[in-house]
Amino acid sequence: MATVTGITAAKADEILGMSVISGTINASGHLILTRGNGQQIDAGDFTGIMTTIMEDAVATEVAAEVPNAVAGTTVNKGNVTGAITMTEFNNVNLVNAMVRLVATGNLTFNVSALPSSPKPNTQFAMKIQQDATGGRTLTLTGFKKSQGALALTPAPNAIDILVFLYDGVSWYAGMMGVDFK
Repeated sequence: MATVTGITAAKADEILGMSVISGTINASGHLILTRGNGQQIDAGDFTGIMTTIMEDAVATEVAAEVPNAVAGTTVNKGNVTGAITMTEFNNVNLVNAMVRLVATGNLTFNVSALPSSPKPNTQFAMKIQQDATGGRTLTLTGFKKSQGALALTPAPNAIDILVFLYDGVSWYAGMMGVDFK
């Protein structure tokens, strides 16, 4: 034979009396919970709790929607002679990127080395340092250049910084600065 244990009416009333039936936020921003028996519980600073929850939620959404590339990716290509490749990049991480290299021979950079279909207003910078020999040149193909030319500082160890911008139709290349010391 089975034994059945029930709950008494008094116990049910006690449990119901302990249940939260409403909540309000007071003038101090605290969440005040009211139980069925009239007892109130101060659950703490609701504004602070919600602010933290909202900040976390917003940070999560922003991180999901705004690529890390906004802060820019840095790629150190080391010593380069000949064609500059951009295989490390895609249309997201190219935005605001910094590419660093040391020219150990003459360089070529073709717009076809960049990811296809970049976002309009994509821009990135390239820091080119001459090696100890110097005199290395850069040939740009497919880029629009100021006055049709762009020359590196030929002095040994000279540092030039170039900027590249895509306007939605064409890639532009220009000098941010030459012969940094």
